[in-house]
Amino acid sequence: MIKFIIICFFLILNSCSSFKKDVANCPKVITPKKAAEVLVRSENNSVVYIGFRGVKTYCIKDNDNIEMEISVNVRAIRKETKSEDFVPVNISVVSTDMNNKEYDRDGLKYSQFLLKGNKIVDRVTTLDIKIPKGGQVFLGIR
Repeated sequence: MIKFIIICFFLILNSCSSFKKDVANCPKVITPKKAAEVLVRSENNSVVYIGFRGVKTYCIKDNDNIEMEISVNVRAIRKETKSEDFVPVNISVVSTDMNNKEYDRDGLKYSQFLLKGNKIVDRVTTLDIKIPKGGQVFLGIR
């Protein structure tokens, strides 16, 4: 009986390795100049600069596609720091196929909190997208 349990245990452990995904090279993330940084109005009607401070990617193979996890550091900079405030942020990541047709999209809309006394506020956000073989990835903010 014990041998049977040990054999079943090793079979289960051995089958788990089949769920392991292969790491893939990530395609270059393209950010058009007009979509990399914007000036927006906060809830208190102050002008706030919003832009990307850094992008990290992690990719795995999924049949003919690549699954990308993209972490984006969004930076908000403001001059007026006398009060707390919120600024709207809209991030989108889009993949296209070889014919430049949209393949997949992920995005996030949120209000970034600006603490009283802070001129610069960073927030890291993670998005997921599938990319077809030979496809491209575009990242933007508005």
